[in-house]
Parts: sequence; C-alpha cells; structure tokens
Amino acid sequence: MVRMRPAPHEAFRAETLRGWGMLGAAAARVAHPTTPEQLAELLGVVSSAHGSVALRGAGCSYGDASLNGAGHVIDISSMDRFLHFDAERGLVTVEPGVTIRQLWRRVIASGWWPPVVPGTMAVTIGGAAAMNIHGKNNFAVGSFGEHVESFVLLTASGDVLRCSRQEHAEIFHAAIGGFGMLGCFQELTLRLKRVHAGRLRVWAVATRDLAHNLELLEDLRGEADYLVGWLDLHGTGRGLGRGLMHRADQLAPGEDLQGAGWLDAARQDVPPTLFRVVPKGWLWPGMWLAMHAGGTKVVNWAKFQAGFREAKGSPYLQTHGAFHFLLDYVPRWHWMTKPGGLIQFQPFIPQRAGERVLRQLIEHCQRAGMVPYLGVLKRHRPDPFLMTPALDGYSLAMDFAVSRDPARRDALWRLCREMADDVLSAAGRFYYAKDAVLEASSLTRIHGAAAVAAFRALKQRLDPQRILQTDLSRRMGV
Repeated sequence: MVRMRPAPHEAFRAETLRGWGMLGAAAARVAHPTTPEQLAELLGVVSSAHGSVALRGAGCSYGDASLNGAGHVIDISSMDRFLHFDAERGLVTVEPGVTIRQLWRRVIASGWWPPVVPGTMAVTIGGAAAMNIHGKNNFAVGSFGEHVESFVLLTASGDVLRCSRQEHAEIFHAAIGGFGMLGCFQELTLRLKRVHAGRLRVWAVATRDLAHNLELLEDLRGEADYLVGWLDLHGTGRGLGRGLMHRADQLAPGEDLQGAGWLDAARQDVPPTLFRVVPKGWLWPGMWLAMHAGGTKVVNWAKFQAGFREAKGSPYLQTHGAFHFLLDYVPRWHWMTKPGGLIQFQPFIPQRAGERVLRQLIEHCQRAGMVPYLGVLKRHRPDPFLMTPALDGYSLAMDFAVSRDPARRDALWRLCREMADDVLSAAGRFYYAKDAVLEASSLTRIHGAAAVAAFRALKQRLDPQRILQTDLSRRMGV
C-alpha cells in the first residue's frame, strides 16, 4: 500500500517547542519537509494564509530565535542530504539540516574538518549559517560564514537565488547572520579545513586574574590555532577573572605517528562514559543537585584548582571532537537548570574597552548576588556580514540558571539589561543565537542605523508580506 504524502496545508501539526534554554514553551503548527519542493509548498501555504513562519534547525539557540508562538514553524532538520563532496579540494555541498556531527564524520577520514565549529556538534549547517556561529579560532579564521562559498536561498516570495560573494553579494552578506529573516537555505557549499592528524596538541594555563587571561589571548593569537578561556566568575579581589586558558594547535604532516588512525570517525566522538565506567547520561542529576544546593561556587573553585594539575601535564594530545565539543560531554547537562531553565548573556566588547567592561560586568553580577555558573572567554576579529556581532575584541559567555520565582527572574532580566547598556555604551555587540533578554531599542545601537536600514530594505524586498518571523525578530523589532 502506497502512503500518500499529506497535502501541504495538512503538513502543519500542532506541537509545543522550546529553545535550548528551556525558558518557556511556545505552541505552534510545525511541518517537517524533506525536500526543497516540500519546503517551497509549505512557504506557499503560509503566504496564502497571510500567516507567519519561523525556520528551525536543531533548536540549539538558547532563547526564542527558532520559536513562533501561535504561528507556523518549518523544521528543516530532515533536509539532511550530502549533495557533493570534493575530497581533493575540500569542498562540500549539503542541505541545511545536515549537522556539524554528520559533516565531520563524513569528511574526517579524507583529512578534512569543518573550519569553524561551536561547542556542540548538534547544530545544523543551516542554523550555523543563519546565526553565523563562531568557534575557538574566531581570532584566526573568522566566523562560519567566511567559509561558506555559496548557497541557494528560497525566499518567502518563492524566488530561488544562488548567492555568493560574486552573485547577489548583498544578499549573501545579509542572509549569513540574518537569523532566518530573508529566506531559507536550500543548500550550502562550504570550504573545509585540511587536517593531517586526528589529534591536536593542547596546552592548559592556569590564569591568576582577568588581566592575565586577556594578556594570554593577545600574546598567543598570532601563533595558536585555537584559544578559549574558562573563568571562575566567583573569584573576587586579586582573583577576579581567574580561570584556565586552553590553547590547541594542529599537528604537521607526520608529526603524530598514530595520526592516521585517529582520523577514524569512531575515535573522534566524545567519550560516552566517565572513567570508562559511568554512563555520562547519568551525570546531570548530580549536577542538578549541586546547582540547586548552591554548590556552583565550590564546583568552580575545584575546577580552578584542578587546572594547575592539568597545566603541569601540558602539552597533551586530544582528538578534535574531545577538544571542541565540550557541551556534548554530558548529555542533557542543561537539564541541571530545571525547572526554570537557563539564559546566556554573551556580549562582544571592543579590545580597547575589554578589560574595563569585562571587570565591570563580573563585579555587577557579584554585587547583585547572581553569579553565572559558567564563563567562557574568547578573542574575536571583524567579519564582513551585515548583522554580525563580530568585532576586534572579546566575548564573555555567561550562563545563568533562571529561577521559577518571578521576582528573582525579573531581577535577572534587569541585571542583564543593565549590563547590556554598559556593553552598548562601549560600542559592544550581541549574538542572537544566545540572546533572550535584549529589547528592540538595542538593535540600532548594536549594528548602527545604516546596517539596520539596509537589512530592513532587503527584508522588504525579499519578504514583502513579512512571512518570516520569530519571537526573537518581533522582540527586536526587525
């Protein structure tokens, strides 16, 4: 018996969706296309109904970037075919639902690796381009979009455009980082990074304070392949901003005698057990207990102390997967923030104001009694995309558990908005994949009036009915 595919208007079914931070549920009518033709039909259905639709990949955005409460959502995660892979030149063409994990597993045996990866491999390629993600090597190779050669974009009006730096260049530079407001990627062609071994050489350096971290970022960024700092944000006084800096470098051809064996995809995944015994899926309840018993200060202190031992054992060899995908080490680790969920506040701050503003933000959290349980510091460089957060400076990702107490929740939102004002006053920027608290008044301050006007003009041209919307886009007044 042949199963009939539902008519496009019947493909949308009621579902309840959440952002990765689990802040709240959003009811929507959701469809899951598997082909570009189905995708176009679904957009046509929404257009005919004068409705709104959000595009969603793996749902890894922390806040509301892939939610559309009471509207439609198109989940592109089932559009996950590899269309072409040139193993000689390192070019790969994929549909937008292919994940970072699927990509590296497909290409690593041929000696290639995605040039920019986030802290989790669950992100889709379409989502990575729409948010123009960055990695631990942003200071050296830039953002994800800088390695996109071209893409095919389906606009809300039904047009199919092939975009590159030479063809529809203004759309190319606006759709990358345009958080799904200009159209849906049907396919993307990426230039990969050549690797000669399946492992990286990694150094750990225990850092005494914020200034020491920034000094290392400046001293090493001309020679390191990857740099990332973990900060113990509970540190005060002379220890404010203390932490652990990790540097990783690619190995040269023949440098790792076992390197070829480590190019096996099965040896790259993060370990599934702790000490090869305890399944990591069992760990998040213990993390929940530490979080809700007020133990995060002790956990951070213990990690800082452990950093001295790690530094003494440096350098050491570590697989690409183990180094990059720290957020995948403990499955469902973010469940430790239940029932309130979590938000991440990630400002990008110009280098000239970096130490002053970062110190100000940390002290503000400490005075408010709302110290983030996690802080991650990176170095960045500018990129050419219209709505980019990138600049010549630093970012500090700060994760906060959200209380179910309305008063505590409101206090956290006030804290973040006060800190946002400090950042914007220093010509800083923000990254929409992580945001849950910014307001529409911030948009022009982040990007400048000219960039916002240019983006809105493209939006009017490519989506005159304003079909493509999300809770984020409405909150930011896009």
